[in-house]
Amino acid sequence: MKNLVLLVLAFIVFSCSKSEDPAPTPVAPTPTAAELVKKVWSAGVVQWDGTTQFDKSSSANLVAGYSQFRLDLTSSTSASLTEFDGKKFTGTYSLSSDAKKLTLSGLTSAEGAPSGTNGVLEFTVLSAPTATSLSLETTATYVKASSKKVKLTLVL
Repeated sequence: MKNLVLLVLAFIVFSCSKSEDPAPTPVAPTPTAAELVKKVWSAGVVQWDGTTQFDKSSSANLVAGYSQFRLDLTSSTSASLTEFDGKKFTGTYSLSSDAKKLTLSGLTSAEGAPSGTNGVLEFTVLSAPTATSLSLETTATYVKASSKKVKLTLVL
């Protein structure tokens, strides 16, 4: 009988001392660059060949029209671009598989393609897109920007 009591006590002690592993906390998947760029972006800071033309936080800008700049990438492939001069173009976009190049293609409006582009604007993605920022630079000079390279820090 003594052995039975000891056996029952040992069973109780071991079964009570086992701690349950807590349920794992679900981890939200990290969004891909393609998912992060699918937003309507506006100009935060714009530079032409390193000279700041527009800063959203400033009231004195060399090219104030960037306040109306919009890059709408909310669709999987369609793009809408409103330039600093107010002209709006529509087309498609693609992000390279390594997320280092953004290409706007087939850009057109009632007046044609953006000046000197044949409807194509290519950008180097300068840093990984975030939920609130996208940093781009044209791969070539841009006629509308006095034939200079344009660096855009885009924000929501």
